[in-house]
Amino acid sequence: MIRRALRRRYYDLFARVYDRFVVWHSGEPTGPMRRALAERAASGKVRRVLDLCCGTGAVTRALAEHLGEGSLTVGPDFSRGMLRRGMQAARLAGVTSIRWVQADAAALPFKAEIFDAVTCAYALYELKGAARRAMLCEVDRVLVAGGRFLAMEHEVPTRLIPRLLFHLRVAVIGAEGARAFLGGEVQELGRVFGWAGKELVPPGKSKILVGTKQPDPGIGMEPRALPAVAKQAGASQEPRMKRLASGETSDGRGMS
Repeated sequence: MIRRALRRRYYDLFARVYDRFVVWHSGEPTGPMRRALAERAASGKVRRVLDLCCGTGAVTRALAEHLGEGSLTVGPDFSRGMLRRGMQAARLAGVTSIRWVQADAAALPFKAEIFDAVTCAYALYELKGAARRAMLCEVDRVLVAGGRFLAMEHEVPTRLIPRLLFHLRVAVIGAEGARAFLGGEVQELGRVFGWAGKELVPPGKSKILVGTKQPDPGIGMEPRALPAVAKQAGASQEPRMKRLASGETSDGRGMS
């Protein structure tokens, strides 16, 4: 519990410099990369998207803008500091259609088979092995049949200092199982999803990992009416969630 609280505090503080760090670490502008992820995730008959570990909301905003009116974009993160930064940036950009949720990626407070696509930008390496596996299973649970999971990650940097810092960050934050995950991402996604692959994004310093949920026989991808995304109310183990957009906090286990 103490370790989890310290980790959350770290990300609350890291939120202040997160976007600048990503630019410096990758050596490329984050805008085009994250827009590329949003465009791929929102292609086709997609209306409901979850931007997992949304951080400061760069991809979340791009998804909401790309999907447009009548769609649903949800941005969960376990750090209040990251979510506050995301909400501030969204307000400045005039994007009001996002629902922000404080939640644990390994225990999502959403119904099964509710999202057409799930995205995750620069977070997979920072999750411990067991938490990453639990997160991928949760993604599979909340995706509709045939839905896609798209995760953007850095390729291992070629420059010496960024490369050393990359491995240091993986060792300190990603810790358990992170080194084994490097280079074996597609195989790990393939253990959960019906199909898995990866694509390098020009200029080649980032990549998009893709997992597609195995469609059930006879199930199509025709758009449906947008249902509520929270789990069914009434279960005593599911406390209520207050929307962060109202300025209130949440406990990460439900949505009002």
